[in-house]
Amino acid sequence: MFDNQPSFKTLLFTVYSLLLTVLIGCASVKGQGESSEPFYNQNYGQITLFLNGPDRASIDISFSLSAVNVMAEGGAYREIMNTPLTINSLNIMGRQILLSEKALPEGKYEKIKFIVKQASIKRKDRIASLALPPEGIEIPINVMINRNQNTSLFLHWNVDESIINGYQFNPSVNVKVRRPELSTLLIYVTNEDSNNVSVINRQLDEVVSTVMVGKRPRGVAVNLRKDHLRVYVANSGSNSITVIDPTTNKVETEVPVRFGREPEGIAVASVSPEKEFIFVTNYGSNNVSVIDGLTYQEMEKVNVGNGPIAVAVDPPVETLLESRSLTPQDINILRSYRDKFINIYVANKNSKEVTVLRMDILRNRIEEAFNVAVDWNPIALSVDYPRGKVYVANYGYDNLSVINILEIVKGNRTGAVSAISNVGTSSIGITADPSLDRIYLLKEVPGEIMIIRPLLEEQGLQRIALTPVMGTVPVGSTPRSLILDPEARKLYVVNRGSNNVSVIDKTTRREEKVIPVGRKPYGIAMFPYSK
Repeated sequence: MFDNQPSFKTLLFTVYSLLLTVLIGCASVKGQGESSEPFYNQNYGQITLFLNGPDRASIDISFSLSAVNVMAEGGAYREIMNTPLTINSLNIMGRQILLSEKALPEGKYEKIKFIVKQASIKRKDRIASLALPPEGIEIPINVMINRNQNTSLFLHWNVDESIINGYQFNPSVNVKVRRPELSTLLIYVTNEDSNNVSVINRQLDEVVSTVMVGKRPRGVAVNLRKDHLRVYVANSGSNSITVIDPTTNKVETEVPVRFGREPEGIAVASVSPEKEFIFVTNYGSNNVSVIDGLTYQEMEKVNVGNGPIAVAVDPPVETLLESRSLTPQDINILRSYRDKFINIYVANKNSKEVTVLRMDILRNRIEEAFNVAVDWNPIALSVDYPRGKVYVANYGYDNLSVINILEIVKGNRTGAVSAISNVGTSSIGITADPSLDRIYLLKEVPGEIMIIRPLLEEQGLQRIALTPVMGTVPVGSTPRSLILDPEARKLYVVNRGSNNVSVIDKTTRREEKVIPVGRKPYGIAMFPYSK
């Protein structure tokens, strides 16, 4: 009597088909929404909108910006910002504000429209309301949004020409698209939740371009060849490396990572004028990919510890000329070693180890991989070659680990690691300053740079400096990484929680400026020379 009833398999297939249809439909709706994710394989790009304040302003004007819309060719408007923001002419002097970052369908866009609720002017401690133009505040732009590319617009506000007839607010704004600049003066910051890279001019200390890359960009590195400058970005979400030409700030190519999953850290080693290698830590597969820097071919994979998150390499051997700590004998040992080998150092966040890879530069392959024990959660590395050291920031322990490169080269691996104690936990980034014999240790909590003296060495006996911690410098919210400029004057700190970069004067130990970048910034890199 059940012959005409649908079978259990038929019912199951029907339910499965309905669920699949709903899921596909939901995905389709989401793909056409206002998400800020890049729309790969769709006709979407990004727009990033900055407001640059004047260098000087003689008028104290404030206005409440409630939304920003853009008008496409044909007259249709799209909202690109709806978070209320109060802007004051005196507070914005010499500063830059990120107004919006949004995915838009490709095509031509002709106007920006500011939705301003109110405006006022302050004169001699008296505040007077300003009238707003009845037609609204519209600014012509005439720009193209291209598929899978970012268009950055910079609005320059001339405050002193923004009042008409003494009572009406009509901001005078010039729109600029920045041209390529001297690439060796540029800083590159990956924005994980924006899927792009902010490009900062370090003479101006402001963003001058934005480059759309792969999904969830994290690590970033630059090469050392002045005749072929490139920037490399590890895209954790799309399992690829984006290659950026810094002379144009355009994507040259995207290199798939086939031998690993979730690429995280990235470093570049130049072993000769004709030979360069890119090393990528694959957090999800516990290995390192080795990529030829000229052909972009993935040469090999090397298994390392659990959770490889950061990688650093020996710098050019000429760096030893700056050494004031190594003996002539030490320098000769390192020089002789570097005729055949280069070391790569990998911090394994989940295995309490740093893996050292020894690469044979004559045969172009990793000859050996071995581990040295450090403390809990090694998360960042910095090579101080003039002192012959590698400093390791351990997130979960209050020791700063110090690896002696000379001992590694000599084969004394068990005695190669020492520690600077009592630096506290939540260390998230580190960089060395050989010019002043300082280490800058970045603390995620409470959000500060800790200034540390390195270990002192006297007559072969190692001892800790009496007061290793020399002071602290507060930075932004939830910092993630930092870097020292080539002139050793400024530190740049990526603040993941506040979506900006702190510029720290190393001498005064003060925050000079805050640069807005994209969402959840992560890594930072710059070229190690200024010309």
